[in-house]
Amino acid sequence: MLQMEKKPAIPLMSRVPIPTMILGMDVSHGSPGRDLPSVAAVVSSLGWPLISRYRASVCTQSPRLEMIDSLFKPEGDDDRGLIRELIEGFGNSCRKLPQQIIIFRDGVSEGQFTQVLNIELQQIIEACKFLQCN
Repeated sequence: MLQMEKKPAIPLMSRVPIPTMILGMDVSHGSPGRDLPSVAAVVSSLGWPLISRYRASVCTQSPRLEMIDSLFKPEGDDDRGLIRELIEGFGNSCRKLPQQIIIFRDGVSEGQFTQVLNIELQQIIEACKFLQCN
C-alpha cells in the first residue's frame, strides 16, 4: 500500500466521497518502415479510495494508429471493448461501479489531441452508457 494512501491527501480521490477509477492509456508503435500492428494498453485502478492495485488490458490495432479503437466494441447485445472489462473489474473489486473516471493519456501530439479526445472520450461515454443499460 502506498504511504500516501493512508492520508486523505490525494486530490479528487480522498476529498470527493464518490468511487473514482483512474485510467492510464497509451499506444506503442513498431519501428518506422515496418508494417507491424500497434499495441494499445489501458491500465485502471481496482480500488477506491485506495489506488495501489491496477489491472491492464492490451490489444493490437492498425499500424501507426494513435487513437485506441477498441475502447467500446458493441457486438450484438454485448460490448467487447476494453473499458467495459476494466469498469467491471473495478466493480468486482470495490463492490460498486465508478461514478467518476480520471484519465491520463500519453503519446498524443498537440495536432492529434482534439481528434483523440473526441473519439476516445466518446467511446468511453458509450461504454459507460452501455453498462448502465445492462
